[in-house]
This record gives sequence, C-alpha cells and structure tokens, in this order.
Amino acid sequence: MTLTRQLSEAFFHAPKSILLIRSKTFQWLFVYLLAGLAIFSLFTWQLLENEQNLKNLLLDYFFPTSWHEISEQLAMFLYDSQAKTVVANAIMSGSLVLASMFLFPIKEQYSAVFERESGLSDGSEREFPLMIQAWEEVKLFLFYLTAQSIILWIGYYPYSWASWLSIILSYLFLFYTFGIDFISPTLQRHRVGYTLMLKALFKRPWVTLGFGVLFSLPIIGIAQFAMRFEELTLVELTGILFIANIFFLTLAVPAGTRIACSLMGEVKNTRPPRQKNKVIAYSCMLITLTFMLFLHGGLVTSLHHKSQLLKAQYDVDWDSFDFDLPNFSQLLNGKALSKMSFNVEIKNPTEFDIVIENSEIWVEKKEKVIAQIDLAGFEIPAGQTRQVKIKLDSNSDLGKITNFREILEHWRVDLHLELWPGIPFIVNIAE
Repeated sequence: MTLTRQLSEAFFHAPKSILLIRSKTFQWLFVYLLAGLAIFSLFTWQLLENEQNLKNLLLDYFFPTSWHEISEQLAMFLYDSQAKTVVANAIMSGSLVLASMFLFPIKEQYSAVFERESGLSDGSEREFPLMIQAWEEVKLFLFYLTAQSIILWIGYYPYSWASWLSIILSYLFLFYTFGIDFISPTLQRHRVGYTLMLKALFKRPWVTLGFGVLFSLPIIGIAQFAMRFEELTLVELTGILFIANIFFLTLAVPAGTRIACSLMGEVKNTRPPRQKNKVIAYSCMLITLTFMLFLHGGLVTSLHHKSQLLKAQYDVDWDSFDFDLPNFSQLLNGKALSKMSFNVEIKNPTEFDIVIENSEIWVEKKEKVIAQIDLAGFEIPAGQTRQVKIKLDSNSDLGKITNFREILEHWRVDLHLELWPGIPFIVNIAE
C-alpha cells in the first residue's frame, strides 16, 4: 500500500465508511455506546465515591495521620512529575484498555455486522477459539504496559529533553494503539494473530497512525480544555475523558473495520514472523517489562523510605554545634562558602528503614537561587534511635538580591532528595 493510499484510507475512506451504517449496525452501535457509557460511568462513580478512601490509603502508607493535610501534595509526586499531556494521553490509552477488556465481545459483533451490511465481507471469517482470543488480548495488554511504563519513566526526569521525548512518545503510542485497537478485531476474525498483524502494520505505519490521529484529535482537544481547570482532580479528569471518549470509540469501530478490510489482502500475503523471531520479541518485551516494573517499584520504595523521615522524632544536641563562617571579603563580594555541623538524635518509630542519601537544600528568592546547602546522607533502621551528625556545606550568592526593600519577601526553601539517580523529590520546607 503506497503512502498516498495509506493516507487516503486513514483520512478519507475510513471516516466516510460511517455513512455506510445500516439498521442492524445501528442497533449494535447503540448497544456498544450504552454498554460503554454504563461501564465507564460505573468505573468513574466508583472512583469518585472511593476517592477519599483511596487517597487516605495512599497517605497512610507514606505519612502519619497528623501530616495528611500538608503532605497530600508530596504523595502526588508520581503524578505531578509528569507533563500533563503525558498524563492525559495515559488516561486515554487506559480507556482503550478498559474498553477492550469489557466491551470486546460487543465490539466484535458490532464490527462483524458492519462488515457484512456494508458489503466489505468476503465470507472468509473464521474466529479464533475463545482461549486463543484471550491469550492474544493478554499479549497486547503486556505490550501496552511495557510501552507506557517506558514513557512514564522518561517523564520522571526533570529535564526539558526528557519532558519533550515523553510527550512525543505518548502521542505516538496513543495514535498507534488507537489504530491497532480498532483495526485488530476484523483481522482477528479472519485468523490473523497479533504478531503477524503488528508486523504488517509496522510496514504500513501511516494508515495506522493517521487513523489514530483522526479519531484521537477530538478527545485530545477535550483533554487540553479540561486541563485548564486546575480545580479538577485526577479522578475527575479521568472520569470526564473516559465518558467523553466512548462516543469517539463508538464511531471508530466501523472506520477501523473499513481499514482492516482494505488491508486484508496485503496482511495475509505478509510472511508470518519466524518462531525464533517471535520468541526473541516476546523475551525482549518481558525482560523490558520486568526491568521497568523493578525501576518503578524501586522509585516507589525509595519515596516510601524517605517519607518515613516525616514520622521520625528529633532531639538536637545544641552543644555540638560547630561552624566555619565566611571571611569578610567574601561577604563584601556577595558570594560566601560556610560550613556547619551538629548532632541530632533521631528516633525511627516506624517498621521501615529511613534512608536518606546526600541531598541539597535550595534557598530561592523570586525564583533565583540564593544558596545551595549540601546535606550529608544517613540511615536509621526501623525501630531504632541513632545519633546522626548533620553536615551542612552552604554555597551562597547574596549578590543576586537586588531589591533590599523586599528583603523579607518572596523567599522559598526546598529540600531536594534524590529518589533515583537524576530524579529529585522536592519537599517545600518554607515559602
């Protein structure tokens, strides 16, 4: 299939096929739409009803009860670290997975009826056995999970290149998975498995991506509009996107069926992947998924261990203070280096170890860094009390304070902990 034909199928023939819907297809369209609205509404309702319970469960795991009110923002680190576009695209991809899990039989009948009524059927339908269909869906779900975990991991890094890369990959993933999700039922109905299907579609990427772009753009627009309302919680945003997306998913079924039928001959003429290549591909996917789950799990564990610092009890030994102040010339130049150390007795009453690596305290005024204080790391085993020597190396630049009339205003102090190499966890101490 040439590039021109791929684009014409995606942007012209596929949406035009909606006009070919007849009476029986209309019936299945409404069944799919109503079932989708019911399932997504129920899912959203359960999330909203249990939002506070889920939130409290998360906060109880990370923070003491007395800290809930001020620590909620910290508990949302995994959400806030991502670009909002990546989060919205992940929600929309999640709606595809949820629809596939609960609406697959209805989508299959809807697609099959449309294929016959519109005259696209060649009479060669042969469904896979139910167990094989289930196994195919499991493989596709693992593929989705692997790709999404990679995108989210890239988004954790606070660098502009990482943010842009995660956004671009999230869009490509959303478009491509949207195409696969609605092209696949017809191909499966003609005994085409996902490995052969993915190979054929990778060779013709523009028809799949184009289809995904066309039917994803409306919900992307809704997502961008909804994200302007900062008072919306993550659960409320998820509910809005899930319910809105079901209307576009409903229209995508006949359009995806049309594309699958136009690709049928070329897909069946594609040489199936060799068994050796399939084993290598599945092995790489499982190894990557296992590695990504290990990384995400390590990140959450690191966050959990560091959050125990908020539950500890402290007793400062005021007689242990030792300091090295900057000389007079350094103060006149505005730049100064000072060192300070003191002992703190820390009691860890929790059942988890407190592990703090080397970290930094940043002092800012009007978003300009005035001082960076290096804090040496320490560890307090669960249930134990230890005396820790806190060493502070401060590097300050008072020359950045240009308006001394506002000397007491616009200050911010943040503690920068390293959750993972290159991934900081920022705790606002004062503002």
